[in-house]
Amino acid sequence: MSSETSNRSFSTKRRVAVLILILLILVLAVGLFRFIRHRLEYALTDAVFVASDSLTEIGFDRVSGVLTELPVNEGDRVKKGQLLARIDPQRYRLEVKKLAAAVQTAVEKRAALQLKRQRLQQEFELRTKLATEEIRRVGRQQQAAAAKVASLQARIDQLQRDHQRMVNLFAQQVIPRQKLEQSSTQLEAARAERLALQRNQQAFNPVRKAARLQRQLSRVQQQQLLELDRDLAAAAAGVARLRSMQEKAQQDLADTELRSPLDGRLAKRFINLGGDVTPGRAVMALVDPQDIYIIALLEETKLEGVEPGAQVLIRIDAYSDQQWQGKVEQVLPASAATFALAPRDISAGEFTKVAQRIPVRIRITGGSLDKLRVGLGGEVEIRRKDS
Repeated sequence: MSSETSNRSFSTKRRVAVLILILLILVLAVGLFRFIRHRLEYALTDAVFVASDSLTEIGFDRVSGVLTELPVNEGDRVKKGQLLARIDPQRYRLEVKKLAAAVQTAVEKRAALQLKRQRLQQEFELRTKLATEEIRRVGRQQQAAAAKVASLQARIDQLQRDHQRMVNLFAQQVIPRQKLEQSSTQLEAARAERLALQRNQQAFNPVRKAARLQRQLSRVQQQQLLELDRDLAAAAAGVARLRSMQEKAQQDLADTELRSPLDGRLAKRFINLGGDVTPGRAVMALVDPQDIYIIALLEETKLEGVEPGAQVLIRIDAYSDQQWQGKVEQVLPASAATFALAPRDISAGEFTKVAQRIPVRIRITGGSLDKLRVGLGGEVEIRRKDS
């Protein structure tokens, strides 16, 4: 009875062991099948690194000095317009103040010239107007006097003819001497009046000459106006030049602050606090997270089915508990060894066959980009498009 019970127990254990063995074989078979199928459906590689084409080196383009502020550290996120660095602005402030004073002085000088020209212009116009009016007035008076002289001359001619008749009549003893003397008196009086008018007419000549001299003097003032116009043009050019210098100095002062040109992350600082900065020298490098992508170096034997648009699963070594999704963007047309510092020499053939790696560019379509850093490594699984 004891032997039968022992045999039955052994048989049961053997069946259990067989079942477990069969189950293990099935599990291994399923696992092997899934592994082989996964390898057929996906191209895998751990030659992966994070890259970016937007690594932007920035610095002070126009100014130089000593770095007095560096408020951000490597790895910090930065916003567009955020202050990243500042150099000592003291000498640029002094230059702005000096040019502001020079501009003010030049503006005041130009204003004084404009006021002087305005006064001279008014004086010129008034003097020209007065001289012209005086010349016209004297001309009218001379014309009036000439008309009177002409009228008086006609009267004298008539009186002369009348006097000659009186002389003839007196010779014939037709009229008394009193009539002859009266005619002679009238003739002499008319001649005396004519002489007075002629002298009065000549008296206008100096007045007219003086008025013409006043008009000539106004022409001299006109030359002075032209000289003032040239001085004003030179003063305006000086003000414009100084203002241009002032704007440049103000821009230089503003350029003592280095601000971020984009939303991104500080990848590298090349100069530390207190360092000397020169124009054009890179102070730091920024990277735009939106431009980050993955470069996977895939063996040439795994390229089948790896085409643009293929789905990609991405894992980064630094964040083993996270995954990213992506798509193949481009299979680059040259192997990684083509542009190596020491390219392969295959002119004599190769005794050892080496599988070359082809760079595959992958665009990230899912997952947080904030944690990714240029240069991080990982692994990818690329689903073949023909599978």
